[in-house]
Parts: sequence; C-alpha cells; structure tokens
Amino acid sequence: MLNLKNALRGTRAALLAGAVALTGGLTPQALEATELNLVFLANEDDQEYDAALVFKNFVEARTGGEVSVNIFVGAQLCGSANECFESMRAGVVNMYTATAGGASAIFPPVQGMDIPYALTSDRVAQLVLQDQDFTNFMRGKILESSNNDILLLAMTQTGGWRNIATRDRPVRTPEDAAGIRFRTIESQLQQQLVRAMGGSPTPVPWLEVYTALQTGVVDGTLNSISDIANMNFQEQLKYLTLDGNAYMASMWFIDNATFQSLTPEQQAVVLDGGALMSTIQFGIQPRKELEAYQKWLSAGNEIIALTDEEMDQFRALSEPIRDWYLSSFGAAGEEFLAEFEAAVGRAEAQVESDRASAIR
Repeated sequence: MLNLKNALRGTRAALLAGAVALTGGLTPQALEATELNLVFLANEDDQEYDAALVFKNFVEARTGGEVSVNIFVGAQLCGSANECFESMRAGVVNMYTATAGGASAIFPPVQGMDIPYALTSDRVAQLVLQDQDFTNFMRGKILESSNNDILLLAMTQTGGWRNIATRDRPVRTPEDAAGIRFRTIESQLQQQLVRAMGGSPTPVPWLEVYTALQTGVVDGTLNSISDIANMNFQEQLKYLTLDGNAYMASMWFIDNATFQSLTPEQQAVVLDGGALMSTIQFGIQPRKELEAYQKWLSAGNEIIALTDEEMDQFRALSEPIRDWYLSSFGAAGEEFLAEFEAAVGRAEAQVESDRASAIR
C-alpha cells in the first residue's frame, strides 16, 4: 500500500534536488517556502486543470515564490473524496476540490445542493455559489464539522448541469428510467432521485465509471456533457436526456493548518486565488460544452430535448425528495436549506432586477 507521507517526502526531495541542480543552491527564503499540494480527481481536459494552472501562477507570482503550488492530476495522492479529506488531515494533500456529494463526507447537509431542479438557470447558479453570505455560512459549517481541519476556499461548478445519460434505451419520462442501473455519486439525494424514477442507484468511484459502463455494472449515469466527453463515456452511452436535474456545484478546500501558518498577506493572496479559480471554472464551462456536444454527436449518439409537459413530470419528483431531505437531516438540514434557498432567492431577484432595468 502506498505510504502517502513517504511519497510526499519523496516528492519534496525531488523538487528540492531539481532546484539545487538548476540554481546551484537555495536561498534561505526558498528553503522556507510553503508548498501547497493541489489535487483534483479528473484529467487535464477538465476545467479544474485550467483553474489550477491560473491559481498556481497567481499565488506564486504574488507571494514572490514564498508559496508554491504543486498540481497533482488524478489519483496520484488520493483516489476518492474520503481518501483526499483524510490526506488533507494528514498534511499530504493541501488543496482538493469536491462536488456536493463528495463534500458530504465532512458536512452531510450540503447534499441539499443536489435537491433536483432547485436551481433554475446558469446565472442563478453562479450567483448562488458566489454569494458571500452563503459562502460565509458554508465556511463556518465546514470548519465546525471538520474539527477546524478543513477550510472552504471557494465554491464554483464542475461541469454545469447533470443530465440523464443511458446506454440501452432513451428516457423521456421518469417511467422510462425504471429498472436502469444508474451510476451515482455518494450523495443520498441523487440516489433518491434515481429511486423515485424506478431506477437502481449504484455508487461507483469517478475513475471507475468507464469500466462500469463497459462491463454492464451500470447502464447509465447522471453527469454533465463535458464530464462525459472528458472521460470518453460517449463510447459506452447512447442517449442523453437534457433534464438538468442538478447543477454540478463544487468546492475548493485547503487544509486549515497550512492556511493558518501563512502570513495574513499570503492568506489574502490564496483567498483571492480561490475566488479567481471559481470565476475561471464558470467561464470555461460553456466553451467546453460546445466541443463536448460535438464529440457526443460524432459518436452517433442521440440528444433528447424534453417538452414542457415531459419536464413537469421530472420536476414533480423534487418536492418529495426535498421532504425526505428535511426529515433525514433534521435541524441541520433545515438550517442549510434555509441558507441555500435564501441565496437562491437573492440570485433570482438580482437576475430579475437586471432584466427589468433593460427590458422595456
């Protein structure tokens, strides 16, 4: 089994050796530099990679190299949300990004973000995830639930809208999904949606989904088109139903011990870099979708656009799942949902105000 701490020491030794070879020695300032090992469980085609590159440049440039960033793509240091959060607590991983489902490993009520059809548009979703009051609430809850080990850096998105993708038959109504084995994330909310449609939820780690589709362990998945294309799932899937059942919120985290070890000036740079990553991921996503849809169609696959009547059948599944969430998570769930829905309300009001000022 990989010893993560030994692996990290080896990585640091290699980096230092490379620096010595290039410069002939290290200054006292370089020896005292703080390293941030940044991990995301995807590949270099994912928007997290673009964001990570910009974050690295931003932080290293604005701290004069006093804080350096090492980017680890895929499962080099950890392979799942639980493993990555444990690696953060061990000091092996310093930064990591997770979906709401992954983040539920440390703050279970955050699964409320996955209540189906809770967000109504891209603009509303971005405003909610960059809402400062909601960010402050989430930051406090993540710290509290992780025993002050993990700090929320920023919220963003990782793929846009989740849709229904299947291998063997199209889905136009919830009844069409009956009996289909859907790969799901760990979020109980997503699993409840699959059950409400009559399907069978099957949690599979992200890096194992292609094989699960190929071998018939699962017959479908709930993912965005860009994530499907990035992982070449279009080779195993046939039908994409544009129901937009959830917006793929994600969060960047940093281990709090390392963050608190930084100077206030360095902390401000890291926070500003996190905000920049959030904006980059929102901006890159629509561009990536253009290529992803082309890749899907080039594979001979089908895109299913639902009518209003068909969408209403899917939206009708939302309220019972919301009730299940509240009954399952109790007071903590009520508190989270109140904050989340308040942020949604502020976002929708902002969008309507902007439109009203221009549309006459």
